[in-house]
Amino acid sequence: MKVDKIIFDRIDRINWFTNCGAPLAPGIINQNIARVDNWELAKTWYSDSRWEDTTLEARNTLTEYLHSKYPNKYSEWNKIAIEAKGYIESSLSEKLRTFEEKYNLGNSFIDCVKWDVLHAIMEFAYSGGCKNIPRFFLDLILVYEHGNFPCGWDGNYPVVGKLVVY
Repeated sequence: MKVDKIIFDRIDRINWFTNCGAPLAPGIINQNIARVDNWELAKTWYSDSRWEDTTLEARNTLTEYLHSKYPNKYSEWNKIAIEAKGYIESSLSEKLRTFEEKYNLGNSFIDCVKWDVLHAIMEFAYSGGCKNIPRFFLDLILVYEHGNFPCGWDGNYPVVGKLVVY
């Protein structure tokens, strides 16, 4: 199983963070949204362990689903992840580093974005051959594609809450 290059092309076309602070248009994603309007507030959210817990829970939901419903395909997880990580390092890391340095956002900013992109690639890779896979990170890619930054979760994921977007 290989990653369809369509997802890499989508990510390559992202104009990273060009709409931060502007509202995300309604209907872009199927999540309730809470907005922040500056990098300091965004940093507070993405640096909070609750955001890490939320994205880890979303990843675990995906892997548990694949493991139980598609064990043969799930066995390819590491192979796909290696390909995805190679793409991220070659195509995205420098862009993120430049942006991080410009706004002094810290390494956790880069780690958050890389984590989101990696798992969006994973969701995309499995979405072609696996029905009804949990979707969280592909929604985050839609936020990035609109120039915004998904930076936190306000509430108790996945039961209740809002995606925090700058």
